[in-house]
Amino acid sequence: MPGRALSANASSFADRALARHGFLLLLLPGLFFSVVFFALPVGLLLKRSFFDPGFTLGFYEEIFTNPAYLTSFWISLKIAFITTVFSMLASYPLAYAILIAPSAVRSIMLACVLLPLWTNILIRCYAWMLILQTNGVINTMLVSWLGVANEPIPLVFNLTGVIIGMTHYLIPINTLVILSVMTGIDLRLVSAAKGLGANPVRAFLHVFFPLSMPGVSASAILIFVVGLGFFVTPALLGGQRETNVSMLVSLYFTDVLNWGMGSALATVLMVLTVLLLFGYSFLQPDKMQSSLR
Repeated sequence: MPGRALSANASSFADRALARHGFLLLLLPGLFFSVVFFALPVGLLLKRSFFDPGFTLGFYEEIFTNPAYLTSFWISLKIAFITTVFSMLASYPLAYAILIAPSAVRSIMLACVLLPLWTNILIRCYAWMLILQTNGVINTMLVSWLGVANEPIPLVFNLTGVIIGMTHYLIPINTLVILSVMTGIDLRLVSAAKGLGANPVRAFLHVFFPLSMPGVSASAILIFVVGLGFFVTPALLGGQRETNVSMLVSLYFTDVLNWGMGSALATVLMVLTVLLLFGYSFLQPDKMQSSLR
């Protein structure tokens, strides 16, 4: 009897402890993953940018005073912005077409959207190099077949090639994010607007489009942040004039072996990304609407 009572007390104590600290136990796997794979690498990166070998602010001073580095940040922002605009212009109509398509056609369209995600990014970049080069398909069609151009148009190893390659890479991701929000919109609201006398265009612009704006804004900031840190496509399809920050970071880490400057550049890029995310959190459409009310 005493042993059974002791076992019951121990069991009740364990149950109370589990109930009290169960939430913390559930946090442990995620906390471990965040510390090991995010906080620790970022901490080492920050340490290397300030201590190489002793404490110095020289790397950051060089970044903010040298026009070459500021130009690279401007190029990164420019590429990310242009890519976001073109990706949104292509992804929104595609997502809406998938939404309103019949179920059988919708499955085929989703498969076509997901197909590029199954292909390695290097393969896609090399494919675009073959398509966009001087003797590629597009220039051959423009010069020889259609006669639109007298000579091949430079479409690769410049900003044009970077935008095309990055937009192609980001359209599937952008489409899926926007479509996930569109599927939550009740299409009966659009039908009700049409029943009240609105034409299809007006019903779309005044009912459906405003309801889809949270998904559009979330997808836009996601695509912009991803484009801001892109490396493979600008390195393969871009030229020396379009050197972004990610390419400089890779250069300092692998070729120049100046890990202090590479860490400082990566840190500034990370801080810029975090500031953009915080800015988005304060400028969400729902918060803007609530503030207008």
